[in-house]
Amino acid sequence: MQNNTRYQAGCFYCNHSEVQEERMIEIMPLHVATVYLNKDQTHFGRVIVALNWHVDELFELTTEERNEFCTDVAMVAKAIKKITNAQKINYAIYGDSVSHLHFHLVPKHESDSDWNDAFVNTPEIPKFLKDTDYQNIIENIVKELEEEYEEIGN
Repeated sequence: MQNNTRYQAGCFYCNHSEVQEERMIEIMPLHVATVYLNKDQTHFGRVIVALNWHVDELFELTTEERNEFCTDVAMVAKAIKKITNAQKINYAIYGDSVSHLHFHLVPKHESDSDWNDAFVNTPEIPKFLKDTDYQNIIENIVKELEEEYEEIGN
């Protein structure tokens, strides 16, 4: 695996800024990525899985790194789907304004107004929760991920 200490000055994910803290809550580091809870919970359970070092594009990773990153993403998606009872998880990689490689994982239900369409990344009226509600979601995600890690380890 390549050196994972590569960071980019001014990067939203590399620098852990106040803006990042306003928009998301760090849940936990995984094997090669970190999972964050998006504070806008328009789609209940929406998270972001960001690579633990800076690259702009998926193809910049080695095969091993890409496999490890996608394994982290898949593990989080499985946990989110279970927690939210979603019919589908939408996976999004944008990067126009934040080039650091990261996935948005967005649980979708057939009853959602945007079912059969892409989710809106920045809705006009975001849905923010109470701190205790964020904490409940985080605890459920951590529990699921820890169980998944235990299964992988056995």
